[in-house]
Amino acid sequence: MRDVSQLGLSRRDLEYHLRWMLRRMPKDPAKMPEFVGQIVVTLIEKNNAAIAKSLGDEERADLPETS
Repeated sequence: MRDVSQLGLSRRDLEYHLRWMLRRMPKDPAKMPEFVGQIVVTLIEKNNAAIAKSLGDEERADLPETS
């Protein structure tokens, strides 16, 4: 099994997605907690998807080969 130096999104990728999501910040302060929650959940989902892709691309030496 190869050594994976990084799983998921890099800090730079996370910051890029955060900046993109902050473009539609609510004008109503009462909606801010919900907005922040949506951002956190979205970033976690994007990072989890990147982790799953990294692990899926990785060759699994512990599994038998299928032909």
